[in-house]
Amino acid sequence: MVTRPKLPRFLRSASLRTRVAIASAAAAAAVVAAFTILTSVVLANNDATQLDRRLDAIVDASMFPEELSDPRRGVLTTGRDRTSGQVVFQRGFQLPPLPPGTETAFVNGVEYRVRTVPVEQDGGLLMSIGIRADSVLLNRARIPLYIAVGVVTVLIAAGLGWLLAGPAIRPLRKLTENTKRLGKDAEDIPAVHGVREAEDLSEAMSAMLSRLAAAQRATTNSLQAAQDFAANAAHELRTPLTAMRADLDTLRIHNLPDDERDEVVADLSRAQRRVEGIITALGQLASGQLAQVEDREVIDLTDMLDRVARENMRGANQVQIDVVLDDDLGTLLGWPSGLRLAVDNLVRNAVTHGQASRIVLSSHRHGGVVTIVVDDNGRGLPADEHETVLGRFSRGSNAAPGGSGLGLALVAQQAALHGGTIELSDSPLGGLRATLTVSTAPNESWTPPNEI
Repeated sequence: MVTRPKLPRFLRSASLRTRVAIASAAAAAAVVAAFTILTSVVLANNDATQLDRRLDAIVDASMFPEELSDPRRGVLTTGRDRTSGQVVFQRGFQLPPLPPGTETAFVNGVEYRVRTVPVEQDGGLLMSIGIRADSVLLNRARIPLYIAVGVVTVLIAAGLGWLLAGPAIRPLRKLTENTKRLGKDAEDIPAVHGVREAEDLSEAMSAMLSRLAAAQRATTNSLQAAQDFAANAAHELRTPLTAMRADLDTLRIHNLPDDERDEVVADLSRAQRRVEGIITALGQLASGQLAQVEDREVIDLTDMLDRVARENMRGANQVQIDVVLDDDLGTLLGWPSGLRLAVDNLVRNAVTHGQASRIVLSSHRHGGVVTIVVDDNGRGLPADEHETVLGRFSRGSNAAPGGSGLGLALVAQQAALHGGTIELSDSPLGGLRATLTVSTAPNESWTPPNEI
């Protein structure tokens, strides 16, 4: 696995908190700019109208007589001879010569709005009256102030964005810290609360970890099944293979009479069947270890048990198998091949090792549990062996030769897989009773049991 080098901090992407602050500043800047432009247009039109109206009022000299007499009020008045242009009188600074009408003029670097009107006295005068343009809101001199206010507003917005983003991203930081601790002092991600995005991400990561854990368990089970298969096969096949090699050496080296030769060949055949049975049973045990919850299917119990009875009677003509089932037996959720194998093994065990001639296969449902009972009239099994024969490679004292010792172990494995048990006891028919219980709906959180 290639590990990517960690980038220096200054080359890494900006944090979410920084991005929120920048976005807040950009949004504030856009709003301030739009508001300033709109306000400037409105104020420009309004200020020009207000200046002209004020000029009209001052020209009338009736509404603001104190402003005409006090240059400090920002009103300049200059009278010129209409013919020669000579200044006849002035109040405040002198206004430049202007034609009749309204103009903008600069006096000592200050912008004035000037109205020039003709006056019919002293041979005719042109009187100019001006007021400062900066007496209204929109003025070039105030533009730096407006810019400063806008910059301060943007900085305040960025600061607020930074502060408010802190609590918002805290759950994400918590989720990052929890993720870093995985495999060290934590096996799963604790639930994160705060913002919906963080909660959704936490749930998604938890689901992903669950899937990874399930895949890891499946891989571990597969490896364990393979190891068990190899170990058990090596242990249990050593004896029959050794016997087969000895028999083959005998046939190869010695020129045996026909009757002895037939006996050695029969021994080889029995050993071969035992090897085949052991390998088959070990494979079935390994398959049980690899059972996955998603492979479960709906099993029709009535149909399955009827088929078990019919097929086993065809294989053993002198055995009578009676089937007694409840009408409401219904279905259950499980592994069809595994459950069928378990019931088959119980019936075959009664025929092969118990030498039974009559078997009663019954089943009933009680709540969420289905009980399958196999009674036989065979030779039974000593009570002290009822538990021990359920282990791997364990055979009863009256078992027929050639078995693998895995038949009842397979039944016990399938019982555990289906959330149930297997119990052996004395049968009222005189032989052995095997009681297999299984759950009709195993828990969805089911995990494969350990080695049976």
